[in-house]
Amino acid sequence: MRKSLLFTALLSAGLSIPAVVLADDAAAPAAAAAPTPTWTFPGSVSLVSDYLWHGQTQTWGKPAIQAGIEIDHVSGFYAGVWGSNVSSHWLPNANLETDWSVGFRNTFATDFRYDVGATYVYYPGGNFNKAAIGINPATGAQYYESSKLNTVELYGILGWKWFSVKGGYNPTKFYGWNPNNSGANLAPASFNGDPHAGVDAGGSTRGSGYVVASASYDIPAVAGLNLSGEVGRQMIADSSNLDWTWYKVGLTKSFDGGWAVNGAVSGTSGTDAYHTFLSFDNPSIGTESKTVDKTKVVISLTKSF
Repeated sequence: MRKSLLFTALLSAGLSIPAVVLADDAAAPAAAAAPTPTWTFPGSVSLVSDYLWHGQTQTWGKPAIQAGIEIDHVSGFYAGVWGSNVSSHWLPNANLETDWSVGFRNTFATDFRYDVGATYVYYPGGNFNKAAIGINPATGAQYYESSKLNTVELYGILGWKWFSVKGGYNPTKFYGWNPNNSGANLAPASFNGDPHAGVDAGGSTRGSGYVVASASYDIPAVAGLNLSGEVGRQMIADSSNLDWTWYKVGLTKSFDGGWAVNGAVSGTSGTDAYHTFLSFDNPSIGTESKTVDKTKVVISLTKSF
């Protein structure tokens, strides 16, 4: 499940040229400033020890390779695509996530900024009707009907200096969740056998959303060192005991050439529904499970260009 499209900022080094005194003492004309390019194409490639989205692993605790590129216009318009490998244990029949985003960002007043846009999260082949634990091993009958994981997210960000608040809204089903594949009364139960967890009967999960507050501060004493943190709340529409809160605190060290290393501690609090979660694609029901939202340290290496 995705997160919104983010890129590491690129720092441009300035070159200072000393003034030249002419023989006739005439002042040398000032060098013309380089024009602001109409279009730019920032991008990045990352290797991460675990792909976490809102504190939950999308790769079943395994590493991920992630890459993205944007097309930015000087007006503030942008469009981009970002991708990462994911695990079919957690996202049935999906091995790849791609996020296609379009939006507009700009600044206003003093030190304020905003960003509004939409992301289409696309999982090639991802569908709950491919979930192995949705098949009754005795009769071969399928519990899960077709329900694709693809999702639309509308989002908005308001920021001031080092602080920002973001909200996201899903006009579609929440990554394919519905009563057929997320009800706790199914056998086997999806959400840790929790009788209070699942999507309510008749619920589509349309209208799910989240809010998150973030801070990012450059530490003056060490060049290229940034301290960041966030806390957010994910809310699942038409559900019981499935909402959760997540947090993350991290340090990033940037180097010349667009390289950066990040270390972060991420965790969640609230529901127990995501503990000992059964693998969706394991035909031996119950023999492979994972706590998808446990507190952990994640390391990443990023190259921006």
